Amino acid sequence: MKTWKLTCLDLFSLDMVIKGAWVYKELPNASALQASLDAVLQPYPQLLGRYDEELKSAVWNDSEEPIELVELDRKGHSTDEDMYTLVPKFDINLFKSGKSRALEAFRIKLDDGVAIVLQGAHALMDGATFYRIVRNWGQMTAGLPVEAMTVDQSLIPDADVLTKEQTLARVQELGWSKLEFKSLFKMLFNLVSMKFIKGTYVIEVSQDEISRMRAESGAGTNTVLCHYAISKLLEKLPSKERFTLLEVADLRGRACDVPEGFFGNFSQPAAIGEFGRDFTAGEIQEAASTILNDKEALSENLQLSISSSRYGLPYFMFDPSDMNTRDPKLFYVNNQLKFKACEFDFGTGKPKRAQQAMLPDMIKFWQAENDGPVQIIYGGFASKIMRR
Repeated sequence: MKTWKLTCLDLFSLDMVIKGAWVYKELPNASALQASLDAVLQPYPQLLGRYDEELKSAVWNDSEEPIELVELDRKGHSTDEDMYTLVPKFDINLFKSGKSRALEAFRIKLDDGVAIVLQGAHALMDGATFYRIVRNWGQMTAGLPVEAMTVDQSLIPDADVLTKEQTLARVQELGWSKLEFKSLFKMLFNLVSMKFIKGTYVIEVSQDEISRMRAESGAGTNTVLCHYAISKLLEKLPSKERFTLLEVADLRGRACDVPEGFFGNFSQPAAIGEFGRDFTAGEIQEAASTILNDKEALSENLQLSISSSRYGLPYFMFDPSDMNTRDPKLFYVNNQLKFKACEFDFGTGKPKRAQQAMLPDMIKFWQAENDGPVQIIYGGFASKIMRR
């Protein structure tokens, strides 16, 4: 039996599903797609295995059947619909109990086109890994060469590098937030409350408007979108004088010598800084550049997060109870434009539409159509605030 030991970064996502859907005018036949799917998954046998709760690992023995590309004929349905409603829901509890594998794939025949849906366990892959698998699947189907990702969990820092005492002393020295009972209760209450908030709130920003904001501010796309999205949210929060910005950061190539092509989970929220209502795009860009280019600090923070988790220390770089609330102090952004999911080509052209993963981020950036507008998607309490 072979094992893929889950890290604390993986286990954090154990209850989460990651998924994507792509709608095309046409696609190669199912047998061609199945062959390229088998080939693209060959370097990642853990996706074919099962989760073992006792070992906290994915386990396999090299005799597993391939992931089947399930063909579904959805007569009476169109490419404009929500593709996730046309496939069986991925049951994360079945995966956690070892009764299902980490990945499912579907090819859907529609009245006016065809779609691909891939969904699976977030515990084995973050967005960078998931979308690279799909991109490589398309490239391999089209006959293009692909480079496999680096499969090596030993690259993740060892929690035991620091003792419990060393970890505690350093997080206190750095002023990390201690999650007291009151904050924990608040966080859990808000997480439960978010489940009753239906839908999202979406603003579309044209490419011309993004170009205008970039030229006016001298800042990059991510920065001007952060400034725009948060400014719109602050309009609904007139008493909010200051806030802290967090961004999901892919730490590959940035921390602990983990390479760009690492397979697994290696993304974390990064605290970009505290800002006032009159903040500018330039201030965000300067702060983000300082934080995200400091490899030493990013590496230390990641090591401390892993060691704190190992020893059960309730310390975090920020107070998570301030994030998903009716009056948030933390604004949390996940920019998924970098995955370029709207460009994935299986040899028959780019998709008509790429559907976002529906993860419960506070603010998310997504592009559904190639050269189309960017969607700013507010989720949870943020969507409720924006609907006021």
